[in-house]
Amino acid sequence: MTNQIKQDHGFSFVEILFAVACLSILLVPVFKMLGQGTTGVSRNRNEILAQQHASNIMSYAFFLPYDHEFLKVSPPRDTGSFEAVLGNNRFDLGMPEDQFRRTVAISEVKPPAWKHAYKIVTVVVRWQEANGLNRNVKLAGLISR
Repeated sequence: MTNQIKQDHGFSFVEILFAVACLSILLVPVFKMLGQGTTGVSRNRNEILAQQHASNIMSYAFFLPYDHEFLKVSPPRDTGSFEAVLGNNRFDLGMPEDQFRRTVAISEVKPPAWKHAYKIVTVVVRWQEANGLNRNVKLAGLISR
């Protein structure tokens, strides 16, 4: 029995190359799904922050007297990062997010049959997603005299 066939222990280079190719083909869709998940999380984060910006500005408007300077009738105006003042307290409603653009529009309505006038406050927060899509959140409310 001197003519025994030598047994190999291990894998050849071709077998390893084939296994790596198969794994890479299977992992491409997984990485694509992870990328889409990250995009979705970023989109949700931006929408939540935009809603918070709009809500902060709207809440500020609700606490002001009807004739306050902030509530003067105006076309849409940029709020940027303005400083809000209530009594002797000052605070920033702009929030440090540079990617958001906040505008406020105030209109006044005085229906002849109604006893009271009221103002419509409209806050719009705009931003651009990483994919170039322009998005916005719009929030409106009524303030009565």
